[in-house]
Amino acid sequence: MVSQDESPTGAPPEPLVFGPDYLEELELRDGRRLRLRPLRPDDKASLVEAFERLSPESRYRRFFTAKDRLTDAELRYFTEVDGIDHFALGLAEIAEGGGDGPGVGIGRFVRLANEPEVAEPAIAVVDAMHGNGLGRLLMLRLCAAAAERDIRWFHAEFLADNTPMRELLAGLSDDVVFTGEGSVVTCRMRLPNVPPDHPADQPAPPSAVTRLLELVATRLVEFRHRLQELTEELTEGDKSRE
Repeated sequence: MVSQDESPTGAPPEPLVFGPDYLEELELRDGRRLRLRPLRPDDKASLVEAFERLSPESRYRRFFTAKDRLTDAELRYFTEVDGIDHFALGLAEIAEGGGDGPGVGIGRFVRLANEPEVAEPAIAVVDAMHGNGLGRLLMLRLCAAAAERDIRWFHAEFLADNTPMRELLAGLSDDVVFTGEGSVVTCRMRLPNVPPDHPADQPAPPSAVTRLLELVATRLVEFRHRLQELTEELTEGDKSRE
């Protein structure tokens, strides 16, 4: 297992924004306050409670099968992460005393062993919190955390009827491809260049490739306009000499 203090190659990493001490607090429209931070090994009980608040449909979409409980092995896998190749964030309500309240969401990515610049993301938000943009928030933070760990692409698989996930991924990047037939869809998405605090209600900025294409398109339009003006000037000149 790779520790938080060393990169997959063994060299010390640059200081990470999304390190062990990362903390973000936000307030929903209804006044509820939430806290986002990296998952820790002692979050197992909170993870179980959040899982129990997922509807059967949400569990099926997350695990691709009917599931009524998390095993001890799964709880260890989900919470005992290295923070580099396997990174996980937990979202919880802030209790009245300021501590962590009930968990409401989780987001993670796992780097692919055979493609170090690619990782597989996953998110889950309890049903009672749907409609607050928390899935998008989690995915944006995963994108930013992955980028600072030298990950450039997300490879995701989800059920074909999971329209919210398709729309979420399609709205994050301008370089995304969906493939697959049958019940499972595969997505390959270039990570958007988003800052660690990018607002969840704002679109991700375009990639460098898209900006270049837009610049080329603008210059091409300008060139066509200038060419048309020159053609008209030459035509008028020819007419005046007749």
